Order: sequence, then C-alpha cells, then structure tokens
Amino acid sequence: MRRTVSILIPLALCCAVAGAQEGKRIALIVGNNSYAEAPLKNAVNDARLVDQALRSAGFRTILRENATKSALEEATAEFLQQLGPDDTALFFYAGHGVQIENENFLVPVDFAAASSVIQAKFRCFSMAQLLDALKNRPKRSVVVLDACRSNPVAKSQSLEAGLAQPQNAGKETYIAYSTGPGQVAADNPNGRDSYFTEALADIIGEPGLTLDEVFTKVRSRVSSETESRQVPWSISNLTGKFYFHPPSNAAAETDASLAEQWMAQARAREQRGDWSEAIRLVGQVAQKKPGGTLEAVATRKLPYLKARGDAETRYEASDFPAAAALYEEALKLDPFALDAAFQGVDAYLLSDRLPDAVRLLQEIRVRGTTASLDKADTMLKALAPAEPEAGRVLQAGVPQPPPIEQVLAGIALHTPDFEAADRFLQASPVDLSRWSKELTSALTPPAPPPAPVITPVAAPAAAPDTQVAMAIFHVEIVPAGETRDIVIRRIGAAAQSATPAPDSGFLEFAGPPGTTPILLNNQAVASALPARVPVPPGKYEVRTMQDGKVLSSQTVEVTAASVATFTLRSPQ
Repeated sequence: MRRTVSILIPLALCCAVAGAQEGKRIALIVGNNSYAEAPLKNAVNDARLVDQALRSAGFRTILRENATKSALEEATAEFLQQLGPDDTALFFYAGHGVQIENENFLVPVDFAAASSVIQAKFRCFSMAQLLDALKNRPKRSVVVLDACRSNPVAKSQSLEAGLAQPQNAGKETYIAYSTGPGQVAADNPNGRDSYFTEALADIIGEPGLTLDEVFTKVRSRVSSETESRQVPWSISNLTGKFYFHPPSNAAAETDASLAEQWMAQARAREQRGDWSEAIRLVGQVAQKKPGGTLEAVATRKLPYLKARGDAETRYEASDFPAAAALYEEALKLDPFALDAAFQGVDAYLLSDRLPDAVRLLQEIRVRGTTASLDKADTMLKALAPAEPEAGRVLQAGVPQPPPIEQVLAGIALHTPDFEAADRFLQASPVDLSRWSKELTSALTPPAPPPAPVITPVAAPAAAPDTQVAMAIFHVEIVPAGETRDIVIRRIGAAAQSATPAPDSGFLEFAGPPGTTPILLNNQAVASALPARVPVPPGKYEVRTMQDGKVLSSQTVEVTAASVATFTLRSPQ
C-alpha cells in the first residue's frame, strides 16, 4: 500500500517566509596607490578604512592593495564565486579610473603606456564586464568607485576625464561615484583619506540609515568640505531598502521573527549544500533560545548539519570510509535525509564495502519517495551480480512505507504553535479572513440582476439549474494513484496556463448549464458547465462537493490526448 498526504499551506505564508530570507554580505575592496606614473597617496588608506567599516557592518571582505590586472581578475573571480542568490555584493575601488569610448575602466598598478585606445582597453580592468558578471547572481549589488581622480592615463591617450554613466547595470543595483560623471576629484592632499571615502566610512557606521540616506549624507558632507567643487553622484534601481546597520526600533520590531528568518535562510543554504553557513544560522537560532517548536527544531537540526558538513569534507578529501561513517551518523539524526543516504551508498561503494551499500539502499527503499525507490532499485540491480544480498532485497518486493507519524516526526500537526504564530504576526500582520474571502469568491456565483420594479409581477419559481447554480456545489480534481510521496497543496496558487502542454489529456464535464466551479489542485480552472479541463497525464480523483461533503468520487487515468467525460447531476 502506498500513501499520499496532502498538506495545505497558504501561499502568502510561503512567500512571506521566502521574502524574509537575507543572505551573506560579501565585499571586494581594492585600493591602488603604486602607479609608475602619478602615484596616489590615499587610495590604499581608503580601501583599508572601507574594509574596517564594512566588516563592522557584517560583511565578509576581500581586500586587495596595489593590485595588478591579473590580481584584480583573480580577486574578482574569488568574489563572484562566493555569491549566492540571497546575498548582497559590494565592490569598492579607490585608485585611477578612466572612460574609454563611453565605457569605464579601472587602472591596475602595472598599467603600461599604450599606443592605441584598443591597447589601453586591454591593459585596464573593465567595469562593464564586472557589472555583467554580477547580473542575476546576488540578490543586490552595490558598486562604489572613488576613481574619478585626474590621471595621466586619460591625458596620454587623449581620453575624456572622469567616469561615464554606467550603461549595463543589472537589476537591483546601486552605483555611486565620488563625483559626477565626467568630473574629476582631488585626492585630498592634506588628509590621510579622500574626502569621499572618509565621509562614506563614517556614515556607514550610523545606525538606521538606508543606502540612499547614507549617500545623501555623504553627498552633503563632501560638497560642503570641497565648497561644491566635488559632489558625489549615485544611481539606483533597487526595489527595497538596505541598511548597513538596521535602526534600533526596526531591530526591536523584527526581533520576534528574527529566529524564523535565520531558520528559513538555513533551509535555503542546506538545500544548496552550503553546510558552514547553514550551521552558522541554525547555531544563531539555538543561541537565541526562541523557545517552543523553533528552538526544538534548531536543537535537533544542528548536530545533523555538522555531521553532513563533516561528511562532505571527508568525501571531498577522498577519505571515503570516514565519510561513510559520518553519512550514517547524519542518517541516524534524520532518517529521511535521502540525499545523505545516497551519498553514504557512494562512499561505501568507493570503499569497496558492498554489503553496507546494499544495507543503506534497503533503508532508502523503506523510507524513500517513489523516485528514490526507483533509483535504489536500479542500483541494486547493478550490484546483484557481485553482491547476492542485493538480489534478495529486490526479490522481497516493495516495502510498506513507514507510518505517517514517523514521516512527520517532530511536526505537531494537531497542536497549534501559538508562540511561533504570535512571533510571525508581530512581524508580518496578516488578514486572517483573506483565505475564506478568496474561497467564497471563487465558489460563489455572481449575484443575479435586480428584480424589475416597473411591473409588480411575481417572480417565477426557480428552475432546477438555478437552484444548482446558487448552491456551493463544485467539482474537485486531485492527483491520485500509486505514490509514496508527500504532496504539498498551496492555497491560492497561481492559475494554470491557459495553453495546455503538448502531452495533456482532458477531463470534460457536462450537465445542467450554469455556474459550477471546477477546481484543479485547489485552483479554480472553470466556472460553468460545459467545461473541458486540460491536465497532465496521470491518475486523478474527481469529486463532486457540496457544503464540505463529498457527494460522489471517481478515479480516472488520463493519457496524452485522451478525453474522459463526466456528466454531473444536480444534488438532491
């Protein structure tokens, strides 16, 4: 017997959790002083000052001083490799920069005089390439260039001074220059740092300022200190706020749900195999001691993540026996971590321990999903000629799935977690009546037109089809058939595409004309009879429902281009 479990999760709640995810902060910081011609005095100091300010704001920093072109390229590759889709990327450069044919280039310290514009391009570092590389990689990008100093590179090539406006910035990008496009800035000969960077580092440390507010204050301070000779410039297409240091009141407001945010981030990191970051985030949850279910989950999860991280380290070092033991340890902590089980099988096979590999595959067959069971069977068939036990496991047939209570161990399905709900609602107030309103809207037919008032004629008795239309009578189509998988149904999921897939089959409904909502996977796909609903091939249960009760039920198998017809009758 196979088992299917449906769990209803409001889509808005899923989105709220996903939207709360905030990843790592990674910064690449470069300061170049040691040019053969026109060396600078402050750029390296600027880079060090920004490095200190960003580290205090929670950034992991990569600092490069007096970088050659190859050093710039290597540091950029290191920077990009660390970025994930939830992360914030910040690039800061202090040194000489130049625009060539309306494109910005940073000048490495090993730049040699060029005989042509093309040669100059290849001897510099292209900002356009960096901006292209940042597109769609992190969640947001911040690029800060203190590179508008007057320099001999531009003069020697008859190039335009200052930097050009960026032409290829991706979405969710903030770009700031120490002065306006086409303008040049002084290196502050009387100070240790440039006017711009000194102001930036100071103001980054102020709590409660958004990115825009930081650069507004920087712009005001630099303009005042230079008597308006230098006015920093910025451009942004960010759609949300970013704080170097969140305001204290905002921190207090979000403190109640901070642990939930960390746990959501940890799950995302775990799915990507970023074990060190997942361990760090879950460790923060455990240290915060939020109480209730969340603290219990963090306490259970932490040793599992550590075992997985250690196992991956040993596996990558080709220490397969140690890796296999650690995967087994992780599997004991989470018996349904199927990816850990398969990794353990691989480690045992590479250690030439076939009986242990077969034993793990047998456990996968008991606890796994349908797809995992098929994969395990394929591996057992391949092992059977060398390991007789693999053949005996296959001959025993498909094992029964574990009880649902074991599958969902640790999840209190019938016990409300009032603490977690209270923390979530404090941070993200929710209109709890929204779901019932949406369902009522989907299932309730439009109101009939108002009765005529000119002639006082009694209204005729309602016809049978009108009675059906005015009742909350509808059809539900849900997947059925042989499966070991847990199915998650989300309330309010987006409607399916109106264009059916090429291999779709069809469910056709006939009956008394009128309003009869038809729901596929809890989403309305038709509102009246007759109706034809395209569905992917597979088994489905078609149920007629009224007032929350099942009036009739029928299972049908749909194949490509097939048409299954159902005739609906009015409920008595």
